[in-house]
Amino acid sequence: PGNFHIQAQSKNHDLAAHMTNVSHIINDLSFGKPMSKYFIKEGLKNTPEGFLESTRPFNGNVYVTRNEHEAHHHYLKVITTEFDAEKMNKKSFDKNTKKFTAPSPTRAYQILQSSQLSLYKNDIVPEAKFTYDLSPIAVSYEKSYRAWYDYFTSVMAIIGGTFTVVGMLESGIHSVSSKKRR
Repeated sequence: PGNFHIQAQSKNHDLAAHMTNVSHIINDLSFGKPMSKYFIKEGLKNTPEGFLESTRPFNGNVYVTRNEHEAHHHYLKVITTEFDAEKMNKKSFDKNTKKFTAPSPTRAYQILQSSQLSLYKNDIVPEAKFTYDLSPIAVSYEKSYRAWYDYFTSVMAIIGGTFTVVGMLESGIHSVSSKKRR
């Protein structure tokens, strides 16, 4: 867990704590390396809808404090998300080693966020506070295919199971009806 603060302060000026407004706009806040355009185009095909937005939920948000002695506190839960890049992307040829290499697993960080407005005492300068916590649980996306014979085997199992159940019902009905005839 960690945190960072945005506070109005200056070595050359005295700030009146009661006059400080820490309204702010978040243009970009994310964790980890930025994703390449290729990965965004090709790699996100196997992720849930809205995944890219969940890695940058603060981007473009405006947080306005309308009253004195207020500031926004933001709480972030950072969740590691891995993609099996070998299955998602084709192997690339390295001219130096003259070998094909598979890309390393791609990692992104999803952010669950909440924000609240906090009140400060009159003599304390308000600050925009960001507190983040790394989740001990990671999410992993992997692309898998089902072979045609797996599908065929499943269909045959359904047909066989249906045949068996119908046979058992028919046998039970025949047994009950034959006892009534006696």
